[in-house]
Amino acid sequence: MDRDPVEFVKKCSKHTWSSLFPSDIKNWKLVYFINILHIIGVIYIQFGLLSPPKYMKYYIVYLSFLLITYILLNNKCFMTIVSNYFSERNYNMLCIKLENAKLFIFGYLLLALLFYFHPQVSPFSILTKFFSK
Repeated sequence: MDRDPVEFVKKCSKHTWSSLFPSDIKNWKLVYFINILHIIGVIYIQFGLLSPPKYMKYYIVYLSFLLITYILLNNKCFMTIVSNYFSERNYNMLCIKLENAKLFIFGYLLLALLFYFHPQVSPFSILTKFFSK
């Protein structure tokens, strides 16, 4: 099944945006605030590996917390549950299967552990050395 990656990103972006900021919900201000925090959390998932090694422990705790809550909440994101509760709707913000998202998070967790225990190979340390010369 060949999919155009550009078209997939466009559709996914539109779906995610309309799920995060729907127009037909109750408590929209609170839901928008919750979903802005959700976006910040996702950005941290994506870019937390660039953190200085001394802060990597917080990233490790965050990723571990996410994986544990996925297990406890039957493969649902706690932020999505909170948002859906206050909006009184059932939105799914992901364009990929949660199983795939969990694999990414688990991979990020393994890398974070590597960077925490071997800070010399962390992206932050490598980039700091590269740009200090």
